[in-house]
Amino acid sequence: MLKIQELSTCTSQNKLIESGADLLNEVSYDDLGKFYAVHRSAVEIDENARNFMVPELVPQRIQRMRASAFAYFRGCAKLMSMDLLEQKDTDIKIVVCGDAHLGNFGFYASPERNLLFDLNDFDEAGYKNWEWDVRRLLVSIFLAGSCNDFKRSKLNLIAQNACKSYRNGLRDMFEGSALTRFYRQTEFKTAFNHLKIKEKDAELFQSIVAKARNRTAEQVLEKYTQTDKKGNLRFNETPPRRVHVDQADYNQIVEGMKEYLLTVRTDVAVLLSEYQIIDIVRHSVGIGSYGTLCYLVLLVHSDGSHLILQIKEALPTIGETSRDILHFKSDQCVSEGQRITASQKIMQSAFDPFLGFFEMGGNSFYVRQFRDMKESIDLNKLNVRQFELYTEICGYLLAAAHAQSPLAACIYGYAGGSDEFDEQMVHWAQAYSAQVQIDYTQFMQSTNKFEEKSKKNKKFA
Repeated sequence: MLKIQELSTCTSQNKLIESGADLLNEVSYDDLGKFYAVHRSAVEIDENARNFMVPELVPQRIQRMRASAFAYFRGCAKLMSMDLLEQKDTDIKIVVCGDAHLGNFGFYASPERNLLFDLNDFDEAGYKNWEWDVRRLLVSIFLAGSCNDFKRSKLNLIAQNACKSYRNGLRDMFEGSALTRFYRQTEFKTAFNHLKIKEKDAELFQSIVAKARNRTAEQVLEKYTQTDKKGNLRFNETPPRRVHVDQADYNQIVEGMKEYLLTVRTDVAVLLSEYQIIDIVRHSVGIGSYGTLCYLVLLVHSDGSHLILQIKEALPTIGETSRDILHFKSDQCVSEGQRITASQKIMQSAFDPFLGFFEMGGNSFYVRQFRDMKESIDLNKLNVRQFELYTEICGYLLAAAHAQSPLAACIYGYAGGSDEFDEQMVHWAQAYSAQVQIDYTQFMQSTNKFEEKSKKNKKFA
């Protein structure tokens, strides 16, 4: 029997599948189902994380995380990564999303202007144990479903079906060729077809699809900009979330964008050479990223049209080796921005052509087009049936993304045909969701002062 550490990209696919199956003799499904509580202070870890945030954005970040246990969970990806280091795993490492909760799947435009649905956040991505993504997805099902007041027994079944959908996705990927996996499609209708979902159920999501198609560059421009007294287009402000940067930061970002041009495709670099930067704001987004350094850059083309690019700070992640993603030599440095963009290109079926990275002021950043047909599904508005369909789609697409890594066939061999795998992974997710509830309660108690201050500010506003 080959050990996982002895496998390579040259090992035959059948041998990889066989080695994955043999792993059951070393790591049983029961082993994966046991939750090992970690002695740590979630409150202290979160407070330490705030030291790296923009100070004036910390209160808003806390308010977002206080909204629900699921919102708190979304803001604590690194906390869960630390906990996952202490759990049992198969040691099969692949390129993972690192934050594959239900809220990190969404719509976006392909370069061909098709509307795709796939994983869309890779800030925590890297070369890690594959179980991390599956565990985070399943825990998010319990937390998001609880916010909708779905019954625990029903959520247990939904989570098992999502896990089964993940295994079915692996099966479909490895029953085809490597090129079939590489050229997979993730249009929303394609996902429904793979899961044999009825057309009447697919119609439930059509309004969301229509909304995503309408989120064009022109619509985004109208929402985030205004014309100044001189007739120039500039970003509007919503302090403290969106504010203009000072001249020093402006100059640094302009220089950083020159470095960024060296990391995109040649055709994209040529296109961007025809644009000029005319405005920059700091603009924070999301929950997990809220409070980190994020910017919007407004560019104008020689023909008068505009483009908005988003710059996001790329912070270090936990439990991965960036060099393993790119097979770099030891004397070459892989930046955090490079880790994120490389992982995204591997895992998505099609990616933003403007995706690139640069270094600035000792920090790493990555760049992408801002909100080009991007839209997410509001989980709070889904009924039980819609929620179940959504989780199954996410499970399937996660498998398709995992299948792009050379050793993913081992996962198929290990978990591909067993309902017991689903049961044990769900058992672990139930236990960890209970831990999140405990952490959330402590977080709420420790941040009451922010809530009281927020209410006072609203009263006198």
